Amino acid sequence: MTKGGARASIPAVILPIPAYKTALPCIGFTLLIKLMSEPDCSPAAATELKPLRVAVVEDDATLRLFMQRLIQKEGLAFEFAGAWETAEEAVKPLVESRPHVVIVDLELPRTSGIEFIRQLSPRMIETAFVVLTIHGDPDKVFEALRAGACGYLLKSARPAEIAAGIRQASEGGSPLSQDIARLLIQSFQKPAAAPRKKDIPNLTPREGQILERLAQGMVPKELAHELGISYETVREYIKSVYAKLHVRSRTEAVIKYLEHQG
Repeated sequence: MTKGGARASIPAVILPIPAYKTALPCIGFTLLIKLMSEPDCSPAAATELKPLRVAVVEDDATLRLFMQRLIQKEGLAFEFAGAWETAEEAVKPLVESRPHVVIVDLELPRTSGIEFIRQLSPRMIETAFVVLTIHGDPDKVFEALRAGACGYLLKSARPAEIAAGIRQASEGGSPLSQDIARLLIQSFQKPAAAPRKKDIPNLTPREGQILERLAQGMVPKELAHELGISYETVREYIKSVYAKLHVRSRTEAVIKYLEHQG
């Protein structure tokens, strides 16, 4: 394998299934089979979507191949921006090319995926970093999100879920695998007799109200309906909350809110 090059590091041709079925790692083989057998996961209006440049940092060659095939799948409006085996190889080309989304494994050689995100996300504020890993424990999730990841997906997810997560992250969302979302909710569940909610300094009462409902899982359209204000007004409030909390995503904002309440 050639180091450092986006396309040179990934085989250009996939062998027929019988030739690699017994040689590939279990997870990578399963993902490839899902990708090839699953119905088209393209959005209905893919031709109208803005093309997204997506890069991958993953030390497993089979999973890099899987992600390349997924990103290049016809109709998704994704553009493959390269893949690298290590954080060290990825830094320079990523800073230079600045893709819209970077998919990062946690268990990278030498520099971990979490440390890689922590170091690079402040230098690439327009890029969304999404974790794709086998680790589903809450501590790993929180550590990655605090480091600057905007989403956390499990490698057991279906290709369509991963593709949707990439699009969601590029639009400012925080994609989470269902199992991860459930873990986060469970880790923050409190007894019925919870203490009085604490106001967060610097936020106006309305901004605090918006943030509290975001933490409850409401989306902007639901907020607009419940509060009797327009969708665009809700978006402006959310932008103001992000700026005052010094965060870039809903996930980071909710974590700060929950930590303050704790």
